[in-house]
Amino acid sequence: MENNYEHLLFIKELGRLIEDYVNCFDSRVKSEIFKDIKLLGKAIDH
Repeated sequence: MENNYEHLLFIKELGRLIEDYVNCFDSRVKSEIFKDIKLLGKAIDH
């Protein structure tokens, strides 16, 4: 992560994605959201 601001933005977006995942009823969309969650999680870790 380059800076704290960017890190916080990514964490906020991760929270939104998790909320979308929990509220999603379409398994195909839910699968895509899960992929995004994993990708963003990796970006936050680095």
